[in-house]
Amino acid sequence: MAASDSVVLGSRSPQRRELLESIVGSGSLHIVPPLSSAEANFHDVRDDVGFERRLLEIVRDKYQDVSRQVATSERFSGQGIPNAPFIVVADTIVIAQNDLQHRQVLGQPEPDKWKSEVRHWMRHWLAGRTHEVWTGAVVTRQTDVREFIVKSSVTFCSVSDAMIEWYLSTNESVGKAGGYAIQANAAAFVSQFSGSLTNIIGLPLMEVIDALQALGWQMPVHEAKD
Repeated sequence: MAASDSVVLGSRSPQRRELLESIVGSGSLHIVPPLSSAEANFHDVRDDVGFERRLLEIVRDKYQDVSRQVATSERFSGQGIPNAPFIVVADTIVIAQNDLQHRQVLGQPEPDKWKSEVRHWMRHWLAGRTHEVWTGAVVTRQTDVREFIVKSSVTFCSVSDAMIEWYLSTNESVGKAGGYAIQANAAAFVSQFSGSLTNIIGLPLMEVIDALQALGWQMPVHEAKD
């Protein structure tokens, strides 16, 4: 793989890494997470326009953090435009609605009270309802930037308290937007979904690949083995 095909993923998420690595290849993918874990929240936002604006603000801030690291990294120093790495940064949110038609972003549960928080979300915001999963992404090479939001929807079946307690016992909710992982145990709760599955997992793979290709990235072709 040529150096010009290097892709930087600005994320700590093992799910995003696995998804992007499946296309890019482990030899060309570099993980450079943001140094700062601080980011804006959605506590003061109540409508879709505000959700979109805040989500893009978050991914832009993450991109600025990651791009500064890339610019000063010896790994990429001295590379001109032909060899500059591509950078991919993303953030995923879950937007749920309760019986009063109030829409709210369910972020990652607080580490010190995640069980009670996810229990409440399951009972009052997720079980027996349809929610939305949005991923905002910034894909760049040098000054050429692509940014977008991909939206999917997920419907959970009605879930008993016993099933909720079982799910909490798996510890899967920790660090997950909305307190669940559709690619793992929470799949038991999903009655249907629409849109991109990889978006729900955390990275809308096809849209990211389209953006990379628009910036000049060439998809590797794996040779068939005898």
